[in-house]
Amino acid sequence: MEDYYQILGVPENASEEEIKKRFRELAKKYHPDVGGDPEKFKKILEAYRVLSDKKLRQEYDMKRKMGSFEFPGFGFEDLESFFRKQDFDDLLADLLEDFFSFYPEGKERKDIIIDIEVTIPEILNGTERTINFKRKVICPDCNGTGSETKRLIKCPICNGYGRIRSKSSFFTGFIFETSKICKNCNGTGKVPEKVCNRCQGRGYIIKDEIVKINLPQNFNPYEIIKIAGLGDQDPKTKKSGDLLIRINIQRHPRFEIKGKDIITFIDLDIIDAILGKDLKINFFGKNIDVKIPENFTGDSIRLKGYGINGGDLIIKVNIKPIKKLTPKIKELLKKIKEELEK
Repeated sequence: MEDYYQILGVPENASEEEIKKRFRELAKKYHPDVGGDPEKFKKILEAYRVLSDKKLRQEYDMKRKMGSFEFPGFGFEDLESFFRKQDFDDLLADLLEDFFSFYPEGKERKDIIIDIEVTIPEILNGTERTINFKRKVICPDCNGTGSETKRLIKCPICNGYGRIRSKSSFFTGFIFETSKICKNCNGTGKVPEKVCNRCQGRGYIIKDEIVKINLPQNFNPYEIIKIAGLGDQDPKTKKSGDLLIRINIQRHPRFEIKGKDIITFIDLDIIDAILGKDLKINFFGKNIDVKIPENFTGDSIRLKGYGINGGDLIIKVNIKPIKKLTPKIKELLKKIKEELEK
């Protein structure tokens, strides 16, 4: 498991403000555009993603103290989704946008992925969400060319080839020739004739978007919601990606989700298991009658239709033994056994 405190260079008791300040410093220092390693920069992003979130930080600290070496990492999509929601100064915001465009895994991505969290009652009863996010849209001033004149000219650095060749030697007698993508034109071989003031030559601007989604009763929480055309716009192709919304189910202290089924747990005295008992289960504010039959020997009871999207409610039953066998109870049990064996 990565030591996120060490990666950011902060103490374990660092405040949220200290963590954010340190992240800003490291992000600006180790960004690939200033000579940093993309993988190292990604570790800095991951560390901040965890330590800036109270819930994730608490879970991380617990596993760290227990000596666990397993902690779920974050894919590129998760990090991109997270940092799209953050509010940073212009320079850092631009650097992050550059990184997610530059990083190999996300270079061709135009879809935007947003994660939202819902509770089990919200799934059962339906809910609404208002989502704020940022996306790239074609600059209206230069129509995506990055040039105020809307004209592109041959890159003077790579002479229009899109790549730069360089030679280097290692000790003596060995000469290596390398070819790298030209950063001045990003490998296109062309640059704006006159850089657009609004988008600074990128061809796109960052726009704040708000979208409201309606989640009906018993919606499928495992289905990705797609809103066509609300992803990033490509200045070259003029095409837009989609907004993809992934749903995370919030943990509940008494109920678990397994597929479409909702699972809860109850303790049952062994005497009640023998004689049977009528129970009431509090199901998110509504009482459900549950009948334990006589001589119950199973480990669960299934109630049809109380789950998610047509699933069931499964009540896992833990039969508890008699806590204290007094002489009187033993005598009674012997008599019961004798009666049963007749």
